[in-house]
Parts: sequence; C-alpha cells; structure tokens
Amino acid sequence: MTRPRQPKPAWPIAPMIWLATFSCGGESESDSAESTTSASDATSSANPSATSAGSGGSDGKTTGPGTTSSGASTTASSLSNSSGGASNSSGDASNSTGGANASGSASNSSASDTSSGGAAGGSGGSPVESLCPESPPQNGGACDEAWIDPAGFVGAHCAWGTDPRPECRVSGLCFNGEWMITEPDVARCDEPPLPSSCPETPAPIGSTCEMANLECWYDDGTRCVCSPCMGGSEWPLCGMIDPPEWACTTPDRACPNPLPNAGDTCEGDLQCGLDCELPIICQDGVWQWGQNGCPICAAPNTPIATPSGDRPIASLAVGDVVYSVEDQAIVAVPIVRVGSTRVVRHQVVRVSLGDGSVLEISPGHPTADGRTFAELVPGSALDGSHTIVSAELVPYRYARTYDILPGTASGTYFAAGALIGSTLANTAQP
Repeated sequence: MTRPRQPKPAWPIAPMIWLATFSCGGESESDSAESTTSASDATSSANPSATSAGSGGSDGKTTGPGTTSSGASTTASSLSNSSGGASNSSGDASNSTGGANASGSASNSSASDTSSGGAAGGSGGSPVESLCPESPPQNGGACDEAWIDPAGFVGAHCAWGTDPRPECRVSGLCFNGEWMITEPDVARCDEPPLPSSCPETPAPIGSTCEMANLECWYDDGTRCVCSPCMGGSEWPLCGMIDPPEWACTTPDRACPNPLPNAGDTCEGDLQCGLDCELPIICQDGVWQWGQNGCPICAAPNTPIATPSGDRPIASLAVGDVVYSVEDQAIVAVPIVRVGSTRVVRHQVVRVSLGDGSVLEISPGHPTADGRTFAELVPGSALDGSHTIVSAELVPYRYARTYDILPGTASGTYFAAGALIGSTLANTAQP
C-alpha cells in the first residue's frame, strides 16, 4: 500500500553562515559518553559480505540492504527544545582552549560595560533596544512580529533576563506562528554565576582543578569551566583527563557584557558566543541566538541496518556489526566508535523520504556525500535511492542524541534504509 505523501515543510531549512559542515546541533551539558576500540581489532570479528553498489552520493545508486522500517518518527510536542548553531565558526579564540569550537571572537581582554542583559556595549556605542515583547509572552501565544524571518535558522528569536549565563534566561522561538517559550532550569540556575567554590579570579588555563564541570562566570564576561575533557572541549568526543583542568573563554571586548539577549538591536557583524553550544551573532541589526552545532546527532530510535535486521541506534555498541559502504560495495563491518550526548535544548531536521521512511537528525549531521541535513530540500536526493519529500526543523523530545562510526573508510551507515555519514568519521582515535 502506498503511503500518503507528506506535507511540505512548515519551516524550510536554510543553512546560515555559522553552520559547520560536520557538526550536529543541540545545547548540551557536559555528559558526553563514548566508547572506542581499534578498527583493525573490531574488523577481524566481522564476516563482511560485499554487494555491488554505488557510493551513496547524490549521483550514486547505492541501495539499502533490504530495510523496511518506517524510520525514527517523533512528534514536535516538546515546547522546551529549541537550539542549534555553530561549530568551528570563524573568529579568533585566543583565550579559548584547543578544540573549544568557539563561536565568535574570544580574546584575553575584558569588557568594560557591565550593563544588564546586553543593553549596551559592543554595538558601536549606540543605545540598544529590544524588538521583542517587553515581557515573555504566553507559551503557545500568537507571534506575528514583522522582523522575524520564519525561515531563519535560529535557536531563539527573543530572550529576557539579565543573568550572565544565557541558559539561565527565558528564551522564545517563533515557530509556525506560535511562541515556544523555554524557561531556565531552576535547579541549575538557582546556583550563583560565581559559586563560592570558584577561584576569586580566573584560574590559569590548563591548571588543574578538583570539581569536574564546575562553571564560573566572572564580572568581565570570562567563563571558566573545570573540564574533564582534554583541551577543555567534549566535541566531537571528550578525551578524558584526570585531574580535570581549567578552560576559560572571554568574549571579544567589543561584545556586550553580559552577553546580549536575542532580539536586542545591534550594529556590525560581531560574533559573541563562547562555544559551539550557543552562537550569538549580530545579523541584520539584531542579535540572534543561533542553532547549536556541537556534534550530537540522531534520535535514539533511529533504525540502523544490521545483518540481523534494523536496530535502534541507541542499542548499538562497539563491535556490533552494521552495514556500511566500502569501495562502492555494501559491506557488513563492526562499529569502531559510538557517541552519545545529553541535550538540554535541541532541534532536529525531520526528513520524510519517498518510501515513507522518516529520519530525525541534527541539522549539521553529514550526509553520505558531504552535505549537511540542514541543506536538504524537498525534491532533492538524500542518497542514490531516496528522494526527499519534506524537510522541516522540529523540536527534539529526547534527552540524548546518538551516533556511530562503522569500520570503513567512508564511515557511512544506513539509517531507515538511507545511506548517511557520521560525525565521528573525521575524529582521530584518542
């Protein structure tokens, strides 16, 4: 029986300048978990079977290994999952640690303006106004602000509050004509920005610390994290270190301090985010909180093709055998790496395919031919055998995202029967 054709997306996906090629979205906490093993050791346990196939790109003819699952279809019922954005974006990061994927310039200078909520400073000296409602609207209320581009690839159109931590402010996204309001995490934000356990002044970068994931915000805008990850970044994989070390980042001194609210007016083309989790960009005269581009990817129930049938991606482990593509042939190989990351605010691209399958994948996740899911449009091909019926940005309702890396040079795998890439493919083994 032929499945009904899916409607065209209510929100077209339009990649913006801050979207990195091999990254996936979501505002995350430092709770990334991953397993690694040697590709050569894992491959020896597999019994690869080769079938002639194309490369899986837009001009190839690779077909999936007989999967019939309808894919990972989830609803957009969550009203608190909105984020996304920028990984490895342009801008100097002279005071951020290696691999921190800072979004925007970071220097070792301090901002002199300390007005609340980014109301002044970093905008050419002009008074800053907000284009947003004076107070947060009701969740689900109508939004018809003329300045909002409904096709824009943003994490929040408006924000309210003066806490130096953006995640501790109320944020709002105008989605399908309704406000999606996200309240701060009370348990997290009840703590002061500079807890008593923090040093009085920023610690030297790379010096050891005791309380892993302790976050300290200082008056000059500097944020320091006691990071258990090598280089201060968990993206795309956290190289665990013990003891943890201080990783500190200070925004460019031209940026407002505290960081500006989404919807505030601005001048120039400043980029003031501190990392890949929340790019903050002055675009078209308005501060925008962008989609998060940290490498975190697929919904837990995404069906992955294996010799024993489709399995949810969340159930897979290192050594499990999945189908991939090697030298233009479909082969069964073991997984050599898995990744899972907790997300707090996140949106994914829901892609409906011509065979009725549905995928929900983070915007920056790579396709098999090197595009990102944010670039997919109706009528185009996901791989050589699957045409895209619709692609829309939707809230993500799960607590974690998942990715795997098969033991092939391509690093590709079949999700809901379609060949896609892996964010872990270009990651060196720790």
